[in-house]
Amino acid sequence: MTLLSGTRVVVLADHLVDFGGSMLARLGADVTLTAAAPLTPARQKAWHKGMTRSDKPLEQLLGNADILLDDRRSGVRDGVDDLAGKHPRLIHVVVKGYPDQDRPVTDLTLMAQSGLMHVIGTPDKPPLRLPGEQAYALTGIQAATAALMGLRARRQTGKGQRITLSALQSAALANYREAVMYEHTGRIGTRRGNMLVRGKSGVRQIWSCADGYVTWSMIDNPGMMRAVVRVMQEHGAAGELAEIDWDAILVADTDQAVIDRWQSVVEAFFAQHSRDQLADWSLKHGWGLSPIIRLDEVPNTPQMKARAMFDADGVPGPLFAVHHMGAK
Repeated sequence: MTLLSGTRVVVLADHLVDFGGSMLARLGADVTLTAAAPLTPARQKAWHKGMTRSDKPLEQLLGNADILLDDRRSGVRDGVDDLAGKHPRLIHVVVKGYPDQDRPVTDLTLMAQSGLMHVIGTPDKPPLRLPGEQAYALTGIQAATAALMGLRARRQTGKGQRITLSALQSAALANYREAVMYEHTGRIGTRRGNMLVRGKSGVRQIWSCADGYVTWSMIDNPGMMRAVVRVMQEHGAAGELAEIDWDAILVADTDQAVIDRWQSVVEAFFAQHSRDQLADWSLKHGWGLSPIIRLDEVPNTPQMKARAMFDADGVPGPLFAVHHMGAK
C-alpha cells in the first residue's frame, strides 16, 4: 500500500503540470495523461514517468477522477471548467502562467521574470538560466502540493475544490532570498558568482577538493565552525582558525580581507581531501557541507537509488541539473 493508492488523477499537460503528475504517480496514484499532451521520448522518461496515456474524452476520464491537473500554459482550455464543475468531489488544480493574465509563458520567460536569471552567474557576464526546464519543474512541484492539500481538505469536508496557482509565482518562490531581501531592505540582488554576501562581507560557496568540488560556506553558526576547525586541528591544518572565538564574532560583519585570509586556510585543507571524505566528516560532525557530483554520477548515488528516481538506463528527471555557481 502506497500513500496515494486508489487515488485517480487526470493530467491535461502542457509543460507546467507534467512533473506534478509524475510526482503523484510516484506516490502511488493512478495517473492518466490525456492524448493532447505534448510527447517526446525524453519527456516520457523524465516528465511523464509513471503515467498512463489515454485517448478517451476528458468527460469520460473525469467520471471517476479525484484530481484534475489542468495546465493552461498556452491559454484557457475551452469547456474544461464546465466539465470539472459537474463533479463536486473533484480537486481541480488550474495552473496558469501568470496569476492575473492568460498569456502564454516559456521556461525562459519564467526564469527571467521571476528574477532567478538576475542572480545566476558571475557579475562580469550576462545572466544565466538553469539547465533543463527548471521553472516548469518548480511549477509542477507546486501543482502536486496543491493537489495533496486539496485531498486533505476533501477528507475533512467531503467536497472538492478549484485551486488556482501560477507558474510565475512558483518560480519566484524559489528565489526566496532575493524577494525577502528586497522586502526588508529595498535592495535588489545582483549576480555574485561564487560568493554569498551577507552583511558587509562575502563568503565562498564552491570549493575545490582533491577529486572535484564541494559546497560549503563560512557562516555565523558557531557550532558548525567549531566542528570544522576541530577536524582541521586533528590534521594540523587549522592555523589561526583555532584561535577564533566563534561565539564572539559575526562573520557577516568581519572585514573582507580577514574573511579571505581565513578562507585560504580552509581552501588548503579541502584541497587535500576527497569529496567522500569531506562529506563523511560533514555528516558526522554537522558541517553543512555537500559534495558536488557530476551529472553522470547522479543515478548511482545511494539517495537516488533508494528513491528509484531514474529509469534503468539512467535518464535523469527534470530536477537533477548541475548548478556550478561559477566553478570550473
